[in-house]
Amino acid sequence: MAAVGTLHHHATGKYATGYIIMKVCFYYRGVTIVAGSWLYVKQEHAAQLEIPFQKLTELAAEAIQGASLPMGFAVTVLFDAFYLCPKVAQSCKVKGWHYIAVGKSNRWFTIGAVKRKLGRYGHNVLRNSDQWYSIAGLRTIRRYRLAQRVGRLNGLGMVKVVFSRRRRESKHIALVTDDLGASMRTIVAGYLKRWSIELLIKDQKQHSGLGDYRVRRYQAIVRHLRLVDVAYACLTHVAIKTCRAQSRNKSDRVLQLEPISKLKDCIRQIVWQQNVQGVIKYSDEKPVVRRSERLLAA
Repeated sequence: MAAVGTLHHHATGKYATGYIIMKVCFYYRGVTIVAGSWLYVKQEHAAQLEIPFQKLTELAAEAIQGASLPMGFAVTVLFDAFYLCPKVAQSCKVKGWHYIAVGKSNRWFTIGAVKRKLGRYGHNVLRNSDQWYSIAGLRTIRRYRLAQRVGRLNGLGMVKVVFSRRRRESKHIALVTDDLGASMRTIVAGYLKRWSIELLIKDQKQHSGLGDYRVRRYQAIVRHLRLVDVAYACLTHVAIKTCRAQSRNKSDRVLQLEPISKLKDCIRQIVWQQNVQGVIKYSDEKPVVRRSERLLAA
């Protein structure tokens, strides 16, 4: 297969062959809307395929710069520790958007003239903090111990770092944002929404065939990724229409959409009805068509 490479599988700690896919989504009122997928190609493979080589961070910066949203939205870009770099942060700044990301434990954080590693410093700060907060995630409400500091991170300038640890857990994370005025609760609650993209990828694997392609050409792989995103977008559209048809409260901040498995059945019914209507429109034997429709439905 074109551009396939050796990757480290974090879940098992082993190496395997496969692809790195960068996926971008919008999350609004509880709905995850896929914006696109980009296939990362290593430099040696890019030369063979005669396509320009781009690092993952460059792909992310390009995706942010190319994102088109209606005016008036307060946008916060969420990404993991790998993308927390000057190039991606600058793309957010150019768009006038804030970002929230995880800072790696070995990054230097400077307050005043004192430099500290984020990991060890966060452990000490949380040990001396007694502020507990209840924060709602996508599905549950959990207790978090939080503390914040404002300082400089290499290559990013002035940032706010929120150290967060869940109840009954020893590990903590450092959430980095350029929104110095945001509260700790807002920052943690905002970053928890990033889990929605993991759920989207899970749905695409289980119900849309994300990893089921058997093609060799680079262009065919890219086409498959785009078709999977289009299919998911259609299912999301059907879910929103169904939600409206059920006359649910339009003022709800979070919409409760049907599961993907049920939406696939809805899509099949829609396609079936369209085909039946097409046959009826151009057939002179309408009673026969109606009878066949009832028999097939039964």
